[in-house]
Amino acid sequence: MPHQNRQLAAIFFTDIVGYTAMMQQNEGEAVAIVKHYIHVLQKTVSDNGGLILNDYGDGSLCSFTSATHALHCAVELQLQLQNNPAVPLRIGLHVGEIFFEGQKVLGDGVNVASRIQSLGQANTILFSKEIFDKIKNQPDFKTVALGKFEFKNIDDPVEVFALANEGLVIPKKESLTGKLKETKKSGRKKWVLIIAAILILAVVFFAYQRFSTRPEFTGDEKSIAVLPFENSGETDSDAYISEGITQDIINNLSKISSLQKVIAWFSVRGFKKTPKTIKEIADELGVAAILRGTIQKAAGNIHVFAELIDVNSNKTLWGEGFNYSTKDISTIQSEVALKIVNSLNANLTSSERKNISKLYTENAEAYKYYKKGRWYWEKRNAESQDSAEVYYNKAKDLDPDYALAYSGLADIYAINTKGLSPKEVIPLAKQYVAKALQLDSNLSEALATSGLINCIFDYNWSNAKVLFEKALNANPNYSFAHLFYGNLLQWVYGRTEEGISEVKKGLSLDPLSSTLNYAVGRSYCLAKNYDSAYVYLKKNYIKDPFFTVTIPFYALTLIHRKDFTEGVKSAQHRSPGWYESGDRYQGTLFSQPVCSTGRHGTRKDRT
Repeated sequence: MPHQNRQLAAIFFTDIVGYTAMMQQNEGEAVAIVKHYIHVLQKTVSDNGGLILNDYGDGSLCSFTSATHALHCAVELQLQLQNNPAVPLRIGLHVGEIFFEGQKVLGDGVNVASRIQSLGQANTILFSKEIFDKIKNQPDFKTVALGKFEFKNIDDPVEVFALANEGLVIPKKESLTGKLKETKKSGRKKWVLIIAAILILAVVFFAYQRFSTRPEFTGDEKSIAVLPFENSGETDSDAYISEGITQDIINNLSKISSLQKVIAWFSVRGFKKTPKTIKEIADELGVAAILRGTIQKAAGNIHVFAELIDVNSNKTLWGEGFNYSTKDISTIQSEVALKIVNSLNANLTSSERKNISKLYTENAEAYKYYKKGRWYWEKRNAESQDSAEVYYNKAKDLDPDYALAYSGLADIYAINTKGLSPKEVIPLAKQYVAKALQLDSNLSEALATSGLINCIFDYNWSNAKVLFEKALNANPNYSFAHLFYGNLLQWVYGRTEEGISEVKKGLSLDPLSSTLNYAVGRSYCLAKNYDSAYVYLKKNYIKDPFFTVTIPFYALTLIHRKDFTEGVKSAQHRSPGWYESGDRYQGTLFSQPVCSTGRHGTRKDRT
């Protein structure tokens, strides 16, 4: 085992609360806030004898040789960051042993400090009893005990305190959420509680809907995130049902033009069984309403309970339970989507109402196979793509007129995880996408894939433009159609600002996607706006080090900002296995610039 340089330290974590939402609402203001934060952090940590071990862009990991120095630094930092532009910072501290492996800072002390920081709110300083014991007799610090908390991956409960000095926020224990352990119950007791809860909720909501005045939606914009439905008693083999229903609801809502923002699946899937509050999720995704629900499958039936929450008022706008036969699961999403539209007071055109109620197949088994294929396709590795292809083929064999099954097969070959040459896979992709559009000429997924093929393989850019615009007309909330179209506008038609705006629209719909964060940063970089590029690329580089297509543009941006040392260092970074998870593989193809020689140039066939 290599030698580890271990040392005892006061460990200090910082994080800007709601940074993702800031970037979506006002990018210039968010950049100014980060610059102010970094400047004050560097000076304050240095003045108090500390070291910045890791800089995460909107957060940091620091160490001090003294708990007193660490707390003094925390107080100075919070007070200075309350000046314009104000920075909503949370800080967590702990004393423990740390050690270094390469560039990584490790140790139980780091984990505990990170968990304590996750409890925090804007303008709070939270710390462990180890810190408290070292400063409890110092009159400079006023403290409040918040109680003991059980954190994920931490064996023993941790007693947490808040600093109560003037100018700081003292949070209430009941309002704290973070990386906490989930409460576990015995199997039988759990089922009794689940069934009892379902019955109670059903009675409550029936009475509520019948006898009470329904709250009005208070949001400034009609924007929504549909959280992954939780599957009671879920097994891996049934996970595709709850995820499939969630995706179908998102897809149906995305087609409604009066909804300004419907967050894509890639950005909501990480909130499954999250300890975060509705407000925290909404702030991170930049939405005014949240839909959440549960699914219980038993004896050939599916019970679905869903509720729509107004984030501003924290009131339930609508809630209802549904019972379906497993043969009718393809109708769930349209019924739920219509209820949401009514609750948000959104306008619905006749064609949109028709599209929401549309069933792409009446064959329940074909629908299940397609959902299972989609579930495997989301995993984005070569093995899962093979499984997805099998299930898509089963779906189309059961229903030869199932357009989505053909579109799914087209995506597999257009993205090409099989290692085949474009000459081998693109004809197959074209064949499947043509069949999908023959069956449904307004299918947005197939239109966007067809546009992509025209754009980066056939170089028929005028036709690609028509297809992307048609895809967005059919589904204005399809994030990757915005990405493809933005690339085309910027790199082929020379409409740089308009192109970047389109890509950013895609990011606003899928704010946690590595592909889209990278794409915005890359677009800014090649437009020579290096300050804006730096914000997106650095965050992506830190957040997802496996997503290696970020690296060349991040390094280029650093060089242009005259940070030569870090630029060379990042250019040498490599992380194996980057293509095996999340939406990472999409970055290799979906976000390619469509033309390397400018507006009027051409490219030879890649093969």
